Amino acid sequence: MSEQDTLSAEMLGYSTCATCYKPETKKVKYSRCGACKKPAYCSKKCQTKDWANHKRTCKFQAENRESLPAKGTVERDLLKDIKKWFSKHTQLLIYAAVHAMKVYTPADVHLVKTHMLVVELKPAPSGRPAEFVYKYAGLHETKDPRYELSMDACNALASRPQEDRLWFTMYVKCGLAVYLAPISIELGPRMQYIVGFGSPDTEWNGFLRRAIDKTLEAKDETKIKILEWIAN
Repeated sequence: MSEQDTLSAEMLGYSTCATCYKPETKKVKYSRCGACKKPAYCSKKCQTKDWANHKRTCKFQAENRESLPAKGTVERDLLKDIKKWFSKHTQLLIYAAVHAMKVYTPADVHLVKTHMLVVELKPAPSGRPAEFVYKYAGLHETKDPRYELSMDACNALASRPQEDRLWFTMYVKCGLAVYLAPISIELGPRMQYIVGFGSPDTEWNGFLRRAIDKTLEAKDETKIKILEWIAN
């Protein structure tokens, strides 16, 4: 097997507590916010502590959940597959967002409040569920009318506190199915590692395409190691 065949951007990720960052395990599943079903918590204490932060986005995420495609439709099944794909590629998308938004540059770090990483996918030729190929990726304003986010949603995303973690917004689309995912990473060793490991990646889009299409090259090995570090 060649080196290219062994490289993969897929990671088996588990949810972490939104407050203390303790990872979920196969045996221990965390409870989620009853309204929006998004953030996971290892205890009631952690959920209560996080409410001041979470309430900024809880309402619009609950509304987004209510607008899901009807069960049994192609769009609903496709959305389910996108979520599975997202869970395996979360670290990859964080890497892309970090470099797309240039968060290592003080003059650009504000983009995390006003912009989102848009990734458009196509069903893979294999036809297997939750397998996709790259169509497009770019950085866009959350207020861009093409993505139909309400002003309340845009304001909620912009008001998230950037104190001990950095918030990103991911917009993943395939056909008519859209998965909007606010996601965060700690402003600690992990963030320092992503930013400090080598020079800023101006070729993040090409790497993202190769990672999604499973056509990684030997030159991508260092980036894959960064993704593995984020996952651990």
